[in-house]
Amino acid sequence: MKPKRPYREVSIDQETHDALMEQREAFIAKFGREPGADDPLFFNPNADTPQPVDMDAFERELTDAMAAAGIDPAVIYASKKTGLIVTEDNREQMPAEALKEWEAAIGEYQELTKGKP
Repeated sequence: MKPKRPYREVSIDQETHDALMEQREAFIAKFGREPGADDPLFFNPNADTPQPVDMDAFERELTDAMAAAGIDPAVIYASKKTGLIVTEDNREQMPAEALKEWEAAIGEYQELTKGKP
């Protein structure tokens, strides 16, 4: 089992807020009640009770989608290593510590692949 990632607090924009509200509405539509403190934010839509999404499957699908979209392999590596997706749009909202971790992962990828096609 993977260790849990540390808790991070980040500001969200209106678009992210709206997406989270849509997720709440999907939970209510699926389970007929408000989500509780112990319910997963991202749930398995095929389960009869609130179950977390299979994170290993989710990460595989995300990695495949990023690769299919032509995302820089260094970004894919950093995303898998840190659990973050840093973009020009959200870079300003990231805590300095998170950006430092992201940049270190990018550098690590470049070192690992130096001279390799």
